[in-house]
Amino acid sequence: MLPTDDKRRSRLTATFVSTAAMALVLTFGSAHAQSRDESQPREIPEGFVLPGPPPVNAPEAGETAPEQPEASEPADPPAAAAGESGQNSGSGVTSAGGVTPQGQNTVVGTGQTTTNPMAFATAPEPGTTNWPCVQRKVDVISTAQVWAGPSLPEPDSVELTADMRELIDTVAARRLPLSEAEAMVKEFLDSLPEAEREAKATALFSALLDRFNTERSQIMRGIERYGAKQKALAAKLREMSVEFGTLQRNPTANPTQLDEARQALLWDKRIFDERRQSLTYVCEVPTLIEQRAFALGRAVQRAL
Repeated sequence: MLPTDDKRRSRLTATFVSTAAMALVLTFGSAHAQSRDESQPREIPEGFVLPGPPPVNAPEAGETAPEQPEASEPADPPAAAAGESGQNSGSGVTSAGGVTPQGQNTVVGTGQTTTNPMAFATAPEPGTTNWPCVQRKVDVISTAQVWAGPSLPEPDSVELTADMRELIDTVAARRLPLSEAEAMVKEFLDSLPEAEREAKATALFSALLDRFNTERSQIMRGIERYGAKQKALAAKLREMSVEFGTLQRNPTANPTQLDEARQALLWDKRIFDERRQSLTYVCEVPTLIEQRAFALGRAVQRAL
């Protein structure tokens, strides 16, 4: 039993010693790593050679790097040149110290100029502030938008027969379904002699397009008047809202007067909202007329 206990005790002692030695190594290594400044490069051991070819134009051992020549001062400081350029070309100095070019050319440096990249820009045309629709305002339906056939005569020079006038009045009405209008145009043109079909077809569509443009212009002017009234009503609502808020915060306000102001504000707001909802449908009318003109123009071209 004793030899066995001695062996076991020897093994435990050896394990304890090796564990203590490992702990000491780790503790010393951690303390050494903490004490070393990793931000500074390590010292290169003596005799250590970097792998690879030597760097080009590197100074020999013991030599110092050549001194760089000092930059000569420019004849004209950049600030002065920029200031003179701003005075000559109408430039303005920005808050960051730069110069905003306004002329055609911008001075970059001594004897160097570049074209102003914004010289092509022009001010946009003033928009119609009373146009309330999201659709872009196009005053006239051009011939190129709806017609790809022979040249159309001027509407004033067109001679219309009674049948052509009646047909224009019928198919121009939006209450008539578009399919029926196209069928009526096709039936009328097919009934004409082939020798005079093209002349009457172009005259018919020229007069029809003029009718569409006239009707569309009247509707668009009405929409602009509608938009102007909406703008005036919106301004009135803002004023009424401010007055009602002031009256509501007044502790000595007359309750009857406060109730009347509330009812007036609610009533005008209701009118404004109803007009705004109906405006969506009103703004579609010019587009519907344009689509009708295109469809009937295509029907005329197919009959030729």
